[in-house]
Amino acid sequence: MKVLVIGGGFAGVAAAFAARRAGATVTLISHGSGASALYAGAIDGGLSLEAAGPRSSLHELGRALGLRFHDRTRLATREGVIRPALGADSALLDLTPLAGKRVGLVDVARDDWDAPLLVRSFATSAWARETGTRFELIPLELLEKSHQRRTSSFDFAASFERAERPAWLAEVLKAHAGPDAWLFGPWLGLRRPLAAELSASIGVPVGEVTSPPGGVAGARFETRRDALLAAWGLEVVSEPAARVAARDTAIAVTLVSGAELRGDTLVVASGGFVSGAIELRGALSGAEQAGFELAIEGLPAVQVTGELGRTVSSLFGVDLASRGRRLLERVGLAVTAEGAVVGAPRVFAAGDVVAPERPGAAHALVSGLLAGTAAASAV
Repeated sequence: MKVLVIGGGFAGVAAAFAARRAGATVTLISHGSGASALYAGAIDGGLSLEAAGPRSSLHELGRALGLRFHDRTRLATREGVIRPALGADSALLDLTPLAGKRVGLVDVARDDWDAPLLVRSFATSAWARETGTRFELIPLELLEKSHQRRTSSFDFAASFERAERPAWLAEVLKAHAGPDAWLFGPWLGLRRPLAAELSASIGVPVGEVTSPPGGVAGARFETRRDALLAAWGLEVVSEPAARVAARDTAIAVTLVSGAELRGDTLVVASGGFVSGAIELRGALSGAEQAGFELAIEGLPAVQVTGELGRTVSSLFGVDLASRGRRLLERVGLAVTAEGAVVGAPRVFAAGDVVAPERPGAAHALVSGLLAGTAAASAV
């Protein structure tokens, strides 16, 4: 059995993992970054993690991607909000076991970090008041040079991965003993698990707030994904897919270069509007009715909450005013509970391209596992 997977985000990687685990040969087609590279580090979504089947497969994939799952996870965001999640990047600090304790918020003189404002927001949050958790501001001199106050979060995070820096940072934290946990900005490394190393070294939890869209958390995912795909030895094709066609008992995917890939089944995990997999065509042209279409040809028409995607607009554009700003999240392929695309034999789909009720990393991972398993066992 050969399974083709279009998409290299959470859904595509999960589908490739599940299909490979089921004994299939997998080719992954991926080009560019999508919503997974923009995630903040929090695991959210409308599907229960239990829906993925055996939790061992989900946790095995999670460990490889540097994720941990717990439906009572509570995170601090860089916008000053404490909010629940189904899990998180392992570098983020889970506040749930710290209820009623003291959390030290690192104050660093960076232009993108207002620690005094954040500590006030965290300390006065409903969760902190209900649990008696205290947040305190702790200034630390972490800048090696003055220009680091303006460098990107990627560069600042990478600076702590140099050979001598983790041990130095551990000594700095030990010298300020007192908090029951340390909360940093999104700076604890890109490739190295610095949060875990520091936690083990100083004996108290160390972690981050969430990242901004397109920040360090997304970069960590892409780095870990690339390492994982290389370790699996999968065939990875870095070129956009242009067209899908069923031929006899096989599926053919034509790339933009004209090259053709063949497999027994296909998982479409190409993402939604963020990745460019779903497009709005015809708007403002006056020549045809505007509507939504897949960028990949040969698949069934996308739907908008059950309606055909070509019937949701006026002559000159989509009417977002009457349909609501979440309309773009409700456009996608119709699928069964197992991820089979309605009207397309041997084709499965997962992630944002199926217009989940609540899009997020949890839905992408779970739907990817389900679709990959189904694709590997289809006859």
